[in-house]
Amino acid sequence: MDTNPIITELDAARIRELGSLLPDAGRGLRALNDLIEVTEEAEIVPGSRIPPDVVTIHSTAVFRDELAGTLHTVTLVYPHEVSITERRISVLAPVGRALLGRRVGDRAQLAVPGGAERRIRITELLYQPEASGELTS
Repeated sequence: MDTNPIITELDAARIRELGSLLPDAGRGLRALNDLIEVTEEAEIVPGSRIPPDVVTIHSTAVFRDELAGTLHTVTLVYPHEVSITERRISVLAPVGRALLGRRVGDRAQLAVPGGAERRIRITELLYQPEASGELTS
């Protein structure tokens, strides 16, 4: 990873609240614990101070899978907002955790189901709610 994540105060608080919504065991809880670790290592800033090139919740980002050489456009969302057909991925998914708080140009390494390692690079941020003045979404 190129830089430490930067996460808005609102996103960090909502991520911590997810713990009360998930079952006490299983993959979801492990993913949440991993994500909470990310928030503990991240720089937490008010939404009004997040740089416009950082992926936040509800951002639409383009990333390159560096192994496959493919480009993917996704919107990062909370688990209850996931839609495969609309390309909305959960912040608890490996790619979602890798994108959160990263800047355009950053690389992130992630483990995908089955144990394989992938490396992605964020190439573009098409939409960020905070940059559009939406500080409470």
